[in-house]
Formats: sequence, C-alpha cells, structure tokens
Amino acid sequence: MLRLYFLLFLLLLPSSAVFAQSSPYSIDLIDVVLKEDAHAVVREQVLSISINSVDKMSMNTRKVITIFNEKGDRFAFAGDFYSNNIKIKEQSLLIYDKHGSEIKKFKSKHFTDRSATSSGTLYSDTRVSYADYTPNEYPYTIVYESEVETNSTIFLPDWNPVRGFNVSVEKSSYLVSIPENISYRIQERNLDSLEILKENSGVAITYTLSNFPAYKYEPLSPPLEDFTPGLQVALNEFALVGVKGSGATWEEFGKWQYDNLLAGRNKLPASTIDKISKLTAGAKDDVEKARIIYDYVQQNSRYISVQLGIGGWEPISAEEVDKVKYGDCKGLTNYTKALLDSQNITSYYAVVYSGEEKKDIDPEFVSIQGDHVILNVPRENEEDIWLECTSQTLPFNYLGDFTDDRHVLLVKPEGGEIVRTKTYSPSENVQETVVKITLEEDGTYKAAFERKSRGISYGNIYRITSSTEKDQVLFYKKNWGHLKGLDLEKPDFINDREKQEFTEVIRFSGEKYPSKVADRLLMPLNFLTVDTYSISDRDDRKLPIKIGRGTTAKDRFEFELPENFESEAIPEAVKLDSKFGSFSFDAKLTEIEGKKIICVERSYTLNEDTWPADALQEFRDFMYSIHALGNQKAVLVRSN
Repeated sequence: MLRLYFLLFLLLLPSSAVFAQSSPYSIDLIDVVLKEDAHAVVREQVLSISINSVDKMSMNTRKVITIFNEKGDRFAFAGDFYSNNIKIKEQSLLIYDKHGSEIKKFKSKHFTDRSATSSGTLYSDTRVSYADYTPNEYPYTIVYESEVETNSTIFLPDWNPVRGFNVSVEKSSYLVSIPENISYRIQERNLDSLEILKENSGVAITYTLSNFPAYKYEPLSPPLEDFTPGLQVALNEFALVGVKGSGATWEEFGKWQYDNLLAGRNKLPASTIDKISKLTAGAKDDVEKARIIYDYVQQNSRYISVQLGIGGWEPISAEEVDKVKYGDCKGLTNYTKALLDSQNITSYYAVVYSGEEKKDIDPEFVSIQGDHVILNVPRENEEDIWLECTSQTLPFNYLGDFTDDRHVLLVKPEGGEIVRTKTYSPSENVQETVVKITLEEDGTYKAAFERKSRGISYGNIYRITSSTEKDQVLFYKKNWGHLKGLDLEKPDFINDREKQEFTEVIRFSGEKYPSKVADRLLMPLNFLTVDTYSISDRDDRKLPIKIGRGTTAKDRFEFELPENFESEAIPEAVKLDSKFGSFSFDAKLTEIEGKKIICVERSYTLNEDTWPADALQEFRDFMYSIHALGNQKAVLVRSN
C-alpha cells in the first residue's frame, strides 16, 4: 500500500521535478560551495589525447558546463578549429535546462562552419565549426563532444582545468596515451597544495581535479596561470604538419626550427642588395645601418597575415616579401633579417608571446610556444637592439608593452637560446608635464600644457596623431573631466622617433577655477589629477596584488595669480615613501618676470612588483593618501 501511495505521489509531481531527481545535469546536484561567486561550473571536462605515431594524433573532448548568467556565456563555446591538417571527425551538442531536461540537440550537420580568418589575414586555411545557441533563460547546461585528428603532434594541448575567474570545477580530467617508443616530458604547475588524482604508467598519463571553487575576480590580480593548476606535456619526437623533428632541449629545438623553417629563406634579388648597400654606404656604424634598413622596411612593406599549413610557422621567403611588399610577422621579420644579412649585420629571429600582459616562453619546458616574432640584433657590451618589424610607425629599437620584459626564443643556426627582451624601468616610463595657468578673479583661466612621454608611456600616446582633430579634443576633454568649461585649441604634437619621445602641446581655457568664498579665492593646487588605483576594502582578498609595469609622472604647475591677489595660505611640502612607490608635493610662492606665481612640483612613482594579498590595506592606504593630497588648496586674498 505504501508503494502505491508513493507511485501516486510521483504521478502528481510535475514531470520536470521527477526528471530532476534522475538527471545528472540538474543544477540541484551542484555543491553549494561550487556555486559561490560562479558565473559557470565545469561539471565534467575530459580531454583524451591519443598519440598514434610521431605524426598522427587524435583528441576526444567531452565538456559539461552549467552557465548561471550572461557573464558565463563566454564559457559555453561549443566548437573546434580545423584546417587542411586538422580534421573534425565528430561533433555534437546537447542543451539542458536547470532541471536537467533536454531542450535542444545539435548534430554535426547543425553546426555552423566559417572561416577563422581575421581582418588582417590575407589567406588562411583555418576554419571553425561551432554550434550557435542563444539561451532563453538561465541557468542552462551544455554537453559538447567532439573528435579531432591531426598530423601535427608538436602541439599537445595543455591541461588548464580552471577556465577563468568566477568559474568553478566539479571535475576535470586530462588523459594522454603515448606509444612506448616515443619519449616525452611533463611539467606540473601549481599542483602541490591540491588533491590531484594522477597516474603515469609510462604509456598513459591521467590527471583529475575535483571540487575546485571559483576564484572571484579581484582588481590587480596576477594572470590565472600564475596560481591555478595546470599540466604541460611535450614529445621529444614530433611532427609539424607532417614534417618530423625532435628536440628535448631549447638548443636542439631551436636548431630544428632553424633548419626546417628558416634555412634558405633569406635570399634576396641582387638589385635589392645593391639598393640597400647604396642606402647604407654613408652610415658610420652597423647600428646606423640597421636603423636605415628598418626605416626602409617600414616604408616599403605592410603587415598582412598568412596562415596556411606549415606557413603558420614558416615565414614567406624574403624574396617573395621583397616582390609583393607585404608579409606577416614571420615574413617581415625574416625579410628584415635578410636585409641585415646582406650588410653582414648579425640578427636573430625571436619567437615571443605578445600582448600587454607579459607572458614568457617557458625556459624550463621545451615545446612549441609563442604567437609572434620579432628581431634581435645583438651587441657586445651594450643592450641588444630589438625590432618590431610589423609596425610602420614604431621607432627603431622600440618594443613598448607588446613584447617588453619577457623570455623569448632566439632561433640561431647553431640552436635555440632563451633570452629576455628589453625591460622598461619606472625611471624610463616617464611622463613629464608642465602647465602654465593664468588665473582671473572671476574663476576663468588660460592654460598652456606641454607633456613629454617616454618609455612605455610613449607607445601609449603617440598614435593619437592618426586620430581626427575632433577625436583628439574629445580625448583630452574626457581625461580632464574635472576641469569645467574647457575650450581647447587644436593640439600640436612632436614625435621624436630617434629619442623615442612624444610631446603634446595644447592651449586651452576654462572656468570656475579657482572658486570664490566670501572675499577669498580657493585654488586647487593639483591642476591635473594623479592616476592612482582605487580598490574596495575587502578583508577576504585571496589573490596577490600585481603591478605589471612601474611608471613615473613628474608634474609642474605654474599658477599666475589674478591681478591684485596674493597667497594667504599654501600647504606644506609632503613626501611619501612606500614599498609600492613614492609621492612628493611641494608648492611655493615665487615671482617670475614680475608676476606672482605659485609653483607646484609633484612627483609620483609606482613600482613594478607583486605583493601578498594581506598587503591590500597598506596598498589602499598609500593610494588613498595620494588621492587625499590631491585636494590640497591655496587660499588667495586681495593685496592690501
């Protein structure tokens, strides 16, 4: 009888509620700890890699991800990239609602196929096959499965189970099977403090991470890979688009790259060599010759990406670039190198990870790495010269924040070598500003602004010259939003490429500066604001504080007082010193050409470093102190 009552009870329940008790995709089955701070939860992810031979590999993927909100949608990508040497054998996608009921099904024929060529790519055989799903409600769960085959075993996908901030992991597994006759290497990352299930039999590797809570994004935190678990696997014998190779050391690996990707691709027409010889004939040394050649490349070529087969890693020949006048980073770097070779100037092709966030070619783990190529020109007893050959505007020997301060692989005829690119110190990343302000009693003013930028700061500002005058004016109005009634004249710019210094010169006027209180004028002494960081006060910060690049700002403000006014009160000088940096402020009354001037000297340096999470309050105090000092004012009164 009890059984009959129970069956009747189930029949009276909504069908979705009954199914939720049996469906493995119901969100009710997710541990509450994994839901905390999570936009998505990886319910299950399995990447199974089978090395069938040196030049044949298959990869089976299964991922089950529950998406809680719009911010989690970016983790729901269901697709794979393919090309002439990468074949997709199977694909499927199932979508489930919050109860775990199936709401949509995609088979291989329902997947969208399109080119993966970017706007800067002339031609490429890379395509992407993906399922396009727009959710009607949250949460929902995707189950994506695929099988892919390739003849390139040089790229073994890394295991990075934590897919982003605010993503937790219920279970993620990584499996690799390798024939006995192929040797390999592994490198673990940030696994010491975790309970990882792992096995390594010599022919099979298995790693599994379970119940890993989400990291909530915290401002100024390091890159995820600095503190999340991961694993790298690389074969000592491999193939790149069918071209076999080997290399267990960077020297061996670089030698293979040179012999198979670069050797014989530096030939130039005799007419071009003759032209370059004449252009450099009057140069006083090899550095000046290299500068002339770099300028020649910038003026006679343009960047267009070419990604076909092994061409994704092999440069177009120098002769072809010379003919068509374009190339990608590989082709233009190889072309510049060939031009330098023609004048007996040594240079090396350098593989690097590009981007504002610094990322190293890992010196400790030999594998195919990097996404960009630059050129290294070595010098004895001096800093090496570095050339970004894809830019038509960057100065000679300037990298900026795209490839600065990171390990790169030099590909030499005798083998590979890991070196570090140029590091820009806080004393090099400088902006020096002088503003002369003529004040009127009614609060209006006229100002003459001049700012010089060097180091990383140079690269962040010089491209403003390519903007329209309207956009230039809007840029300054946005950055100087605290100044009222701004009326700017057309900005003037001086781009000194040789000194790598960019100068902005602007004249403008405004109003309500200073403000009148009774018979006095209150004048803010920080005419332009200091660029500091504002981080909320949290006692539970978990991640370190990282400043990726140090900077220095030196400012001088000269306030010409209104006629018949003098200063009644000026704040005292202040100097702050901290492990995070320093700040100084000094205001003095002086006289220049018979005019009463309050001269403000301000200096701010922010250091590059990483500090533990418990330094948050000290960092906030340093930032707040600088911000508070930005409100200092002088009091002006009428002269007797």
